[in-house]
Amino acid sequence: MIHAHSLGRAAHYYGERTALASGAGRPTFRELHDRVAGIAAALGRHGFRAGDRLAMLLPNEHDYLELVYACAWLGVIAVPVNIRLSETEIDHLIADASPRGLIRHSSLPAPTVTLPWQLVLDQEPLDAQIDCHPEAIYDPEAILALARGQLTELTAGQARSERLRSMGSAETFQVQQASTRSPTDRRQTSAD
Repeated sequence: MIHAHSLGRAAHYYGERTALASGAGRPTFRELHDRVAGIAAALGRHGFRAGDRLAMLLPNEHDYLELVYACAWLGVIAVPVNIRLSETEIDHLIADASPRGLIRHSSLPAPTVTLPWQLVLDQEPLDAQIDCHPEAIYDPEAILALARGQLTELTAGQARSERLRSMGSAETFQVQQASTRSPTDRRQTSAD
């Protein structure tokens, strides 16, 4: 969805406008789109498919943005790793996320967790072919299901009932609310 509604749209409507300004140049939206397509194709050649996870330990530069879009293009789950974490914290995060692979920059700490695939991007770049455009994944139902699952499985009414049950009763809840109000607020409530 990220690709279909932002980069794809920008390449279509604003193809010749500058997309990024970085030390690597000033690519247009069309050039960025083609580069992202090539990266998505390269990830596909390395075996990444929709639903796989790819950890990214990269500085905030164009490579990072291109990889996020390439992951969205393929339906791969991007797992950004904070560059300020220690090696131990990175190991815990990667072990918890269990990604299929990792792309990192050589200036950042190397995790000790073994992964099926790793790439040090500044030493061995991805073999992105600009002329190759894999089919972009666009599944709005999957995105909605993901959003619902991340928010909560309870409806608002169920959540309210659970909170009340955990507090004992509605009367207890009202007493707890009243004790947190200022004396002026309590006087106005009792006068109503």
